[in-house]
Amino acid sequence: MISSHPSPSQKRLQLWDYISRELKLMPSLKLILLVLANYTNPHSYKANIPASLIIRDSGLRDEEIKRLLASLEAAHWVESVRVLDDAGRSVLLYNLSAQLVQRVLNPITQSL
Repeated sequence: MISSHPSPSQKRLQLWDYISRELKLMPSLKLILLVLANYTNPHSYKANIPASLIIRDSGLRDEEIKRLLASLEAAHWVESVRVLDDAGRSVLLYNLSAQLVQRVLNPITQSL
């Protein structure tokens, strides 16, 4: 039986493919989006990861990541949410924007 709904791994591959092929961005910006895509839950479409994890996985410097994340947020490719950690400190968690996820998973509606 063939399902019309993509599997979780197919959804992640769709994100990767779109970011890699369709977005006309600097490689460092794409790298950040690809890291976020790697951690994106295919059911909730949220990654909720801190900048420290993006730094670790991308190999980019802290200052550069913060600058690039601000740029991606301003362009509506990335969203952030501020939460309190276990110690009560405020932490920003990052996700691919709902707009980007929608564009990837519903390409037909984008072309109308």
